[in-house]
Order: sequence, then C-alpha cells, then structure tokens
Amino acid sequence: MDEAWEQEFAGRDRMPERRDRTPGQRDRTPEPRDRLPRHGDRPADGSPAHSEGVTQVHEPGTLPVDPRTPDRHRCWELLPADTRTKATEKAGRSLMWWARVYSDGVPFAVVLGDRGLCRVEPVYRAGRAQEHRGERARVEPGSLHTRSFDARPPQPGGGPAAPGRSGSPVERLALNPPEAQGVLGHFPLDVQDFLQRHFLPDRRVVTAEWYYEETVEPAHTALFVMLCLSSDRHVTAVEGRRTLDRGATPDRARWHALTCHRARLVPR
Repeated sequence: MDEAWEQEFAGRDRMPERRDRTPGQRDRTPEPRDRLPRHGDRPADGSPAHSEGVTQVHEPGTLPVDPRTPDRHRCWELLPADTRTKATEKAGRSLMWWARVYSDGVPFAVVLGDRGLCRVEPVYRAGRAQEHRGERARVEPGSLHTRSFDARPPQPGGGPAAPGRSGSPVERLALNPPEAQGVLGHFPLDVQDFLQRHFLPDRRVVTAEWYYEETVEPAHTALFVMLCLSSDRHVTAVEGRRTLDRGATPDRARWHALTCHRARLVPR
C-alpha cells in the first residue's frame, strides 16, 4: 500500500492513465477520469478570464436514499488506515470530505483541503478490488477563497433569475455526470453561480462529485449535502445543511449553513 501511494504522490500526483477492468458505471464502480491539472494557457496572473454571461440555473432533481448504505464515517473506516492517513496528509487542512461504497461494498473517498483535492479509489484486477490508490490535484498556494452564503428563502418578486448582466447569454457547463445538474439545482441561485462561474472561460468538461444524507421527520426533512466541481484548472465546492417542510418545494428550503470554496489547481 505504501508503495502505491508513494508512486502516486511522488511528483505525478495522479492515478495511472489506464486501469484494469472495472465492472460498471460511476455510481457503482470507478471509471477512468481525466480531471487532474494539465498544462495550458491562462492569463499571466494565473486567474481565469472573466465571463459576463449568466450561469445556467439548474432545477432540483431527485435525491434517492438507500437506508442500507452506510454513512460517510462508516465508509471512511472501511478504507485501510494508512490510506486514510496519507489522504488527509496530502489534502492538508480539511475543508470537506466524504467516503462512500460502490455496489460491491468497496469504499472510495474524496478529501478537499487547503493543499489539494485528493481522491482514493479501488484498483480492480480480474474483476475484484485488490488495493486502493490515491491521486491529488494540488491547490495553487494563495488561490483558496472561502465564502459563506445567507440562504434564506427568496421573497416573492425578488431578484433576477441568476447573477449576471441583463440580456447576457446563458453560459452552460458540461457536467459529468449529467445527473449533477439535479444536485446543483437544490442550492440557491447565488451558490449555483459561485460554483459554476470560474469554469466558464475554460470550456472544459467539469467533473462533479457529491454526497448527501437525508433524515425524514414527520413535519420536515433534513438534508446534509456536499458537492465538488473540478476541472484540470479549478475546483469549487459547497457544504450545506437545510430543512424542508413537508410538502414544500426545494426553493422554499431553509438553509442553516452554506459554506463554499474555490481554488485554482496547479497544472502538471
């Protein structure tokens, strides 16, 4: 296990280009992904070009919950101890994290910290998970920005559909997987804009990953949700908790905490 992590974190900070066969799609078992920093053009100061467009407003989708699925703490404990240690060390000061299991019960994890975005995935050989390996996209020093949002339900007749200049074209991101649009749609409009805007000038496919827990009470449901968007140059993420009264639509939810992060990633 140490050798695997030393190989991944010594210089390259990424997973191998090709892996052995993995049985199934992303929501069941891991798929190859191209989401680590690559060399490319950008302004001299390292910041993305500014876009005056209006970010796309997404509609909330369904958030299915399987009560048999272990929560993130239990899934995290399923990972080898040395793997957990190395992931947290490489990420730095933790901003958010989660762990889940695939349909075969094998765990994987995402850790976003002030030094990097780390992912831990199983390596399959002959259709079975043999070990876990990690990858890290390094956060560019000094680029991390954290912001909290006041997410009270909107008032009737208030505000534009989304931030941006009136009459500006709607800018659409290519989110992978597309189901991420339904997760993003649960957040308030200013949060949706914060998460998407930095990706607009690059015109790249944006990888989306998320985690949520829902608790159903007689009068309301409580949701804890995290979402991370990343490309080869940028990462944005949000963590929030909300309460939704029984029978109410998601736009009437009461968000008790909404913390967002964004940072540039170091090209490789």
